[in-house]
Amino acid sequence: MLAPKPYEPNRSLFAKIERRLTQYRKAAPATVITDRPILSITFDDCPTSAAETGARILEEYGVRGGYYIATGLMGRNSHMGLVSTPDQIAELFAAGHEIGAHSHSHLDCSQAKHDEVMADVERNIELLKEICHTFSVDSFAYPYGETRFDVKKHLAGDFLTLRGILPGINRGMVDRAQLRAFEIDHTQHSFDRAYSALDCLKQTPGWMIIFTHDVAEAPSQHGMTPDQLRRLLDRAQELDIEICTPKVAAERVGFSVS
Repeated sequence: MLAPKPYEPNRSLFAKIERRLTQYRKAAPATVITDRPILSITFDDCPTSAAETGARILEEYGVRGGYYIATGLMGRNSHMGLVSTPDQIAELFAAGHEIGAHSHSHLDCSQAKHDEVMADVERNIELLKEICHTFSVDSFAYPYGETRFDVKKHLAGDFLTLRGILPGINRGMVDRAQLRAFEIDHTQHSFDRAYSALDCLKQTPGWMIIFTHDVAEAPSQHGMTPDQLRRLLDRAQELDIEICTPKVAAERVGFSVS
């Protein structure tokens, strides 16, 4: 069985307005406090190339990443390649990488009913706890980057961090329930933008998050190459930017669940 085809967001004027309002309405205001630039490198859906090639490269540099898992996709084929199995996810966790939630069925949190989202996320959390033998799952990424205010307000009580897809570095007052992040996909522009942002991060410290999907020599339209990942890590270490998982980064900058 194939995983869902690449997602196309609702592009109606109403949907665009609602999306923009949701992005700028803070459900969990928090202040980023750090004198040192911090970077988190994360992977959505966890194709096997991210769990194998991506993790191996991070570990070569002595750092760890964040992996957001939609448990309903585990072990299935997708347009990004085979999605990691529960055993592979458990290995990532044992190696020190952070395993975050991404909903069970990879549903659009902006269009599904509130109770449907909460039930789906709860199942996601329960399965991840079983797979990793852990008592908590602290980070969440919205599938497709989509959410609503009522959803992120509720989930902010369950997770320390929740990540969206609006590009930017998290500085000063932010929404802990919809953190900004830079996506790297198959386009050179997306890589160049994230790479350049490292210099901005160094100049004015904050918390920067990068996300991608697969890591392969010929990546999908949502992935990146191994060389690109190494270049990012090289530049971050050259600039003395601390690289850590989302949970550790959130603790570094003073976040807490109220």
